[in-house]
Amino acid sequence: MPSPSRRTFLHLGVLIGLWALFFWRFAAPNPADRWAFVEGDFTQQFGVFRDLVYRPLAAGQFPLWAGCLLSGYPLHADPQTALFYFPAWITYGVLRLMGWGNYPIEALTAEVLAHYLLASILMYAFLRRELTRPMAALFGAVVFTYGGYLTGFPALQTATLETETWLPLLLLCLRQLAHTRRLKYLALASAVLAVAYFAGHPQTFVFVGMVSVAYLVFQSRQSGIRWGTLSAWAAGFGFLTAGLAAVQLLPSLQFISLSTRAGIPFSAASRGFPFQDIAQFFITGLVSHWQPLYLGILPLALAVWAALRHPRPPARFWTGVAVTGLILSFGTKAVAYDAVFWFVPLFKLFRGQEHFSFVVVFALSVLAAYGADSLLGPLTPAGRRALNVLRNATLLLFAVAIVFLLATLLIQRANLLPDPSDTLPARAAMWTLFALLGSMALHARLRWPAARHWMGALLLTVAVLDLFAVNRGADVTPPYQPYPYSSALQPVLAEPGFFRVQDDFQLKGHAGCGYGFRQVEGITPYLISTYGRFIEEVAEPVRWKLLGVRFVVTWRQELIAGDGSRPTAEEVAQSPAVPGVPNKAGITKVFRLTAEGDPKRAFVAHDVRVASDAAVFARLSESGFDPFATAYVSAAVAAAPGGPGESVTAQSDAPGHLQLRVNTAAPGLLVISEAYFPGWQARVNGAAASVLRADGALLAVAVGPGESLVALDYRPPVLLLGGAVSITALLVCVALIIWPRFGWGK
Repeated sequence: MPSPSRRTFLHLGVLIGLWALFFWRFAAPNPADRWAFVEGDFTQQFGVFRDLVYRPLAAGQFPLWAGCLLSGYPLHADPQTALFYFPAWITYGVLRLMGWGNYPIEALTAEVLAHYLLASILMYAFLRRELTRPMAALFGAVVFTYGGYLTGFPALQTATLETETWLPLLLLCLRQLAHTRRLKYLALASAVLAVAYFAGHPQTFVFVGMVSVAYLVFQSRQSGIRWGTLSAWAAGFGFLTAGLAAVQLLPSLQFISLSTRAGIPFSAASRGFPFQDIAQFFITGLVSHWQPLYLGILPLALAVWAALRHPRPPARFWTGVAVTGLILSFGTKAVAYDAVFWFVPLFKLFRGQEHFSFVVVFALSVLAAYGADSLLGPLTPAGRRALNVLRNATLLLFAVAIVFLLATLLIQRANLLPDPSDTLPARAAMWTLFALLGSMALHARLRWPAARHWMGALLLTVAVLDLFAVNRGADVTPPYQPYPYSSALQPVLAEPGFFRVQDDFQLKGHAGCGYGFRQVEGITPYLISTYGRFIEEVAEPVRWKLLGVRFVVTWRQELIAGDGSRPTAEEVAQSPAVPGVPNKAGITKVFRLTAEGDPKRAFVAHDVRVASDAAVFARLSESGFDPFATAYVSAAVAAAPGGPGESVTAQSDAPGHLQLRVNTAAPGLLVISEAYFPGWQARVNGAAASVLRADGALLAVAVGPGESLVALDYRPPVLLLGGAVSITALLVCVALIIWPRFGWGK
């Protein structure tokens, strides 16, 4: 029997080996064998955001504002950028040492793969504290890491995966807090939860926080902690976490409150799994592309056994977590979500309640480990009877699987499958095989009592064969260029000076950031609400002028604006439409607008009128409106008719920093073609000036007659406030960790 330390190293070696076996093709020596994660949010959202953060950092600047999407975007305030997530900074540091000037998508792939290994190790460490037998902890860690949930869409939704990775370590810290009553574990738990927030997926962060608080209550009550002490711990946990995360939390709260996410209707927030998705517990590929509820036939059987038969309170706790998560994952179809929506305010910010499947699968993975723990020990007579029932149930499942397999084969032979390439028969065959292997493993434990000494290896082998066969390669493709050369974009990339591009959903997401031009749109789910209304409600010709649009990439075969007008434009390129985009003609065209001369980075409006937010967008679309002569603001601004020879010249123009030289004969409003967001600061000839919101959505500064030098810098005070709060909270946590006197008695 190896010593505990040698056994731990052996198990860590197994976890590393399984991780390498599962993902080795991402680093295959032969390029023909190599895999990459499929494009989509992985490349166009998270890959782009990593690049937008890394490039300024590599140039010695701190990234706050992005100019390539949505006519200007508060980059630091979007939690998905993971600006303060320290594992991402490790990647940045390595790239900088290697001399990279941009962020390659391979770096994000390496970061994601590292988080899978980290998730397995942290889950193993947590379960070692929960269980009697280390082999059961190893089993649970493998089930969690390589189950259908974590190997599905979280790999592509990077922030989701990286937020979830930290839950086991968080629970381990809270467990130690309840058992030792030392406040250093409260500080460590708060730090871990803050790191999970920095990973960048607020919805998953809320789930992680809910599970951790429930676990703290459970463990504290199991350890005899009184409610008063527990309440103090919970409050401290919340305040310390919020304080540590404040540098990201405060800007994100401000941003979300001013975004289109501030008012998601119940109909959008309450969607979840259809009830038929419970079939994912048994077979994959039947109801959807992903199978987040699948954790293997044998692990599911052991989880059910632990939930129904395990006498220890933790098994009952995790059973409750799994059932609660499953009910909420159905959204409003299961009714319980309705109450959560109205009584938990944060839930009004999130869509897609099927994300609760993370909670379900995590709890079931823990229960599967508890079931394995019981199976590896001596069985009582009642336990043997229960195991016999479980074995018979898996045999029945095997029989059902055979019938289903034969049915799918007959349907396939009769050419009745809607898609000839459908893999359902293969999936049914795997279901049959692993139901058989699971029942054989349980039968071996019943038939030969001595089998418990090697049962751990058998359980692990069956689970690995099942999960690897089903989940490996679910979201992979041969390597590719995220933003390859496009002849249709050649005129855009060759155009000098300031301009923007409007994309009618014909290009890849965040194409402006990927190819290096300024774009009107973006695919991020967080959109400044005033800018969103501007895009939706203002007539296209006015919008094009105010945003400096030079090119329109569109499905329209003739450029007719939304109001029916025909702008002066020339077709400069065309290409076959990308499959899957809305384009009935199948041809994407690129038009260059030529009517107004060069797009204006900024201009001085001398007819400045006051209008409410409710009226401004309608007035911008009125017939005869000249956006370069008239501007609307919410409060009066001194203005007078201008004269000839006025000019506005951009002397420097970088994301978050703009310097303009203005020459005007009369006072007016300098309107800048950049989306408005709080945090911009202006100086006119060295004196501080107010930054206004013009035309409902754009930056503006009042200027006087004569020559003025206007400097605008994005320096959000909320970021400085959040940084100060985070530093203070960090000092408190350090004090709690290093000062042993902080405790709660024995």
